[in-house]
Amino acid sequence: MDPAGSPVPQRPIAILAYGSLLHSPGPGLAPLITGSRPCETPFPVEYGRASSRWGGGPVLVPHPDGAPVRGALLLLDPRVDLGTAVDVLAEREGLPSARGVMQVEMPGDLLVLCAALPRNLPRPDLAPDALARRAVRSAGAGARNGVAYLRAAVAAGIRTPRTDAYAERVLSRTGARSLEEAERLVALGHRNS
Repeated sequence: MDPAGSPVPQRPIAILAYGSLLHSPGPGLAPLITGSRPCETPFPVEYGRASSRWGGGPVLVPHPDGAPVRGALLLLDPRVDLGTAVDVLAEREGLPSARGVMQVEMPGDLLVLCAALPRNLPRPDLAPDALARRAVRSAGAGARNGVAYLRAAVAAGIRTPRTDAYAERVLSRTGARSLEEAERLVALGHRNS
């Protein structure tokens, strides 16, 4: 036995992505990602949080009124240690500390982390029309708004129980025929609230 000891073996680390992490991991996290594996979230997800980082627009979070959704495991370079992975994910998600990062039990050999952002929308604000109103209003914040978030989630194949009705209400409110067009219209200020 080596008297200096040996490092504690670490399982390979992955980050569970089911929202904006899928298409925009950010400059701190992106260089650490070596690949991805499709997966389904092991918990239900819904548009249950108004995010200041998305102009107050609705974002996906773990939510009992949702359903498991399509996501991905972002595989991190094996040289990335657990502390670094937690810190980088917390920073990417705008968390003030690592307390908002949790380990998720999933089948396989990976140590899986995800951000545990709390839901903050009351049940009446989960109605598709209320979500659409919030998303369209958030467009004043710039490119990171609720309509852009919804468009990217739908493009990634993410479907919650409210997704289709929510997207329909956004199209109705903006007069658009697609979420891409709705995003352009709200960016130009052509919105009805």
